[in-house]
Amino acid sequence: MTKNIQTTPPHRLNKHIRDQLKRINSSAFVDVMARQFDYDPKYVLMNNVKPLSSSKRLVARAVTVKYLPARPDLDASKPRNEKSPEYVAFELAGPGDVIVMDSMETSLMSIGGDIKFLRLKQRLVDGLVCDGGVRDMGSVEKYNLGIWAYGKTSNLGTKIGTPFSTNEPIKVDGILVMPGDYIVADNDGVVVIPRIIAKEVAQAAIEYSELEEWIKDKLDKENLSPGKYYPPDKKTYEEFRKSKRQFRD
Repeated sequence: MTKNIQTTPPHRLNKHIRDQLKRINSSAFVDVMARQFDYDPKYVLMNNVKPLSSSKRLVARAVTVKYLPARPDLDASKPRNEKSPEYVAFELAGPGDVIVMDSMETSLMSIGGDIKFLRLKQRLVDGLVCDGGVRDMGSVEKYNLGIWAYGKTSNLGTKIGTPFSTNEPIKVDGILVMPGDYIVADNDGVVVIPRIIAKEVAQAAIEYSELEEWIKDKLDKENLSPGKYYPPDKKTYEEFRKSKRQFRD
C-alpha cells in the first residue's frame, strides 16, 4: 500500500493573528461561525473531544492522519517504520501546526504515548487532537503539548486500528477536518475553522471578543439584565462600532 503524500496547504493565518486568537474562547468562534457564516455547530464543534493537558489554548493548522480498523491483510501492506502515515505527518508538522487524527471514535484506539509524541516535542508541534485514546499522559504532559482526545488509555492501539493515510480529509468526532483547516481548542472544546474562511472568521472573532468585553462593561456600569445587549443584534453591533470610532477620534 503506497500512497502519494499531500503537502499541507499554506497557512492563511500568520503567527501574530494566531496568537491574538489564542486569547479568545472557543465558544466565541462557535457563535461567530453560526451567526455570521451559517456554519452550524454540528459542522464545526467536536463535542466529545476533551482536554487532557490543562490550561492549554490552541490555534493551529491541521495536519491529518486517518486510521482504519485493524485487519491482518491491511496491517501487512501498510508502510513500515518512518514511512508509517502518522510518522510522515509528524515530519510534515512544525510550529503552528496540530496533528489531527481520525481514530474511529473510541478511546480504546490508543494513537500513541511518550515515545511517539517525543517527536512532536522535538519538532515544536503545537498539539494533537483525536477521537481516540492517549497513553502515558504522566510523561506526555511534560512535553508541553496541547492534547485533546476522547480520554486516556493503557490499551494497545495496534490491535484496534491501523494508520492508513496522511493529509487527506478525515472525520473526527463526526466533524469533517480538511488538511490546512484551523483547529481552535481550549478547556471548553475543540472547533474547526475551515481554511477557506479562516481569515474572515479570525477578523470576525477578534471583533466579537472586543464586543463581548464592551457588553460586559456596559452591563456592569448600567446594572442591567444581559438581555439588553446579548445576544448581540445589529443595533448592538452598530452602537459598539460607533463607540470604537469615538474612542479613536
